[in-house]
Amino acid sequence: MKKLLAILLAVAMLVLCFAGCGAAGGEEKSDLKVGFIFLHDEQSTYDKNFMDAAKAACEAMNVDYAQKTQIPESKDCYDAAVELIEVDGCDIIFADSFGHESFLIDAAKKYPDVQFCHATGTQAHTAGVKNFHNAFASIYEGRYLAGVAAGMKLNEMIAAGEFTAEEAKIGYVGAFTYAEVVSGYTSFFLGA
Repeated sequence: MKKLLAILLAVAMLVLCFAGCGAAGGEEKSDLKVGFIFLHDEQSTYDKNFMDAAKAACEAMNVDYAQKTQIPESKDCYDAAVELIEVDGCDIIFADSFGHESFLIDAAKKYPDVQFCHATGTQAHTAGVKNFHNAFASIYEGRYLAGVAAGMKLNEMIAAGEFTAEEAKIGYVGAFTYAEVVSGYTSFFLGA
């Protein structure tokens, strides 16, 4: 839920930044067009939440948008970005999958007048591409709270005699050893 809220806020803020001056109360249609690249379609909860948030933000700001679904983490992402720019006329491109990042950076290099925003990712501050941005929530905060809840439950189980403190263990699974995962399991541990 926190990730969805962060994505919605990021989309809304960018739409506001680029379209706010020209839209009086949302009545006047903006010339801005936003493109979205999704790893899956609405059958994926993550993608559906992103799609719903993007649609709501664009409609609230009276901004046109286009989307590409079922775009794998491959050169297909680059091709989808090019199509959103050259065919659909998009001024801002969002992609929602970690594996889209390098392909989106390549597109950003080729199209310096288009803004590219990548949900998750880690390279915006090091890529040296001025029109490429990462948008992501402070996920570690939610993971800290999950650790607090896990620690409380563990202590409850120890107090109930289900096992001893010496036998107690908590696990955490992370997919890749990059900053988000490391901060996530560190926050979970500190919360517990």
